[in-house]
Amino acid sequence: MSADPILVLQMHRMGDLILTLPLLLHLLRHHPEHELWVTAEPQFFQGLMPLLPNVVFFPPSHCDALAQRHYELAINLSSRPQALDCQARLKAARKLGPELLAKNSVPGSFSNQHVCGYWQLYRAALTQNNWNNAFHWADLHLLDLFTHPNLSGVAHPRAKAAGTRRVGLVLGASEAAKRPDVDFWARLARRLAAEGVLPLLLGGPAEQEMGREVARKAGLRGADLCGRLSLKDLAALMSTLDLCVTPDTGPMHLADMTGVPVLNLSMGPVHARETGPSSPGQYVLRAAMSCVGCWQCHRSQLFCKQAFTPPGVAALILSLLHSSGRPAVPPGMALSRTGRDAMGLHTLERLDAPAEKSCRPLLEDFWQAVFLFLYDPDQRGLLVQRLERLHAAFPLVTKNIAKDLASLCGQCAQHLRMSRADLPGGFWRSQPPAIRLFTGYIHMRLQNDGYSSHAWNTALKTLDEISSFFTRLP
Repeated sequence: MSADPILVLQMHRMGDLILTLPLLLHLLRHHPEHELWVTAEPQFFQGLMPLLPNVVFFPPSHCDALAQRHYELAINLSSRPQALDCQARLKAARKLGPELLAKNSVPGSFSNQHVCGYWQLYRAALTQNNWNNAFHWADLHLLDLFTHPNLSGVAHPRAKAAGTRRVGLVLGASEAAKRPDVDFWARLARRLAAEGVLPLLLGGPAEQEMGREVARKAGLRGADLCGRLSLKDLAALMSTLDLCVTPDTGPMHLADMTGVPVLNLSMGPVHARETGPSSPGQYVLRAAMSCVGCWQCHRSQLFCKQAFTPPGVAALILSLLHSSGRPAVPPGMALSRTGRDAMGLHTLERLDAPAEKSCRPLLEDFWQAVFLFLYDPDQRGLLVQRLERLHAAFPLVTKNIAKDLASLCGQCAQHLRMSRADLPGGFWRSQPPAIRLFTGYIHMRLQNDGYSSHAWNTALKTLDEISSFFTRLP
């Protein structure tokens, strides 16, 4: 194969690598003439190699050699310095993602990076600022490859139960805040077993001790498979499940992307619209609290995690397995189901009736339409439709957003009049929550373009353009 290869740099955790699968499969399907190379940690990619036989994997130690090559396309999905440096040094017909600017820049700061690609820059701007984001990360990996933001042609597996009454319980996650504890899992497994369901305890080597303790407390020693399966064997076992009950973690994405029915217990600092199950028809259970989906918890304790109880989750699981009637949603919880809209973008629709009407779903949809419009002006109609829907339901919210945008325009204009090219580092944080996502993107775009005159003109034009939509409201 003489054509230049395509390179994807993804050096983060296993879950991040598995979340890259839709992108990798799309590249394999639509660019068969180019070899697909992926740089990732060996402990993560080795298990995926049997599932992706047409992908060539390299460890990060090969970055120096990889940087000497020319590529048809180079996509960096990693923030590690090694990946940033490699992306900067290599040559490619097209680059997407962050790259290093100068080695004498402040380490770890965004000022030493430049991000290529509209959606890659949007994704970078979500750091510590993902409130009201409605885009799934699996979709953000793909969108820069499309002139129009339409992913309806991207294939997704359909979840199908195996009919075995087996339920997988994925015990671990990247941090304790994002997963239930030993007692929770033991009580849940014991309750399921009492109802004739076979619970299987799943996890990697890091969950071996936890698996033994859960099995001991539940009286189900034969159910513990933690650390005993390769990734290939785990995928094969998951295909025999009726349901995989899991926090937001790597095995959840593996189950999701191999057509296994998933119930995601979304707790702690995770956002289900970003990193929850991506395929249509999966279930997401969250606390019915306004703070869910945060980047980092700032409350005195994890109230969202405490809302999950073994009896409540067990009742929901049993109702999903029976597939008759409405799911038994535990009190104080919200059950949603994943889907895909007309543009092929990830959706998360709540199935139970909320106790109080919230503006957040409409606000997320509105800002999603804003960013779709800024990328593709043909999405103007969608933006108008979603703004009108938000205004009809919450007129005070749209009034405040219009006021906040006008204030933001004034602040930017005043900043320029004072001949200060750079905005203060915390500028976006100082803005009201309803427009902070938008402000963070504008701030990062200015920074990404070096606060040039062109960058400022584009930013002010964008602010004026989005503000103008509010002047047409009744």
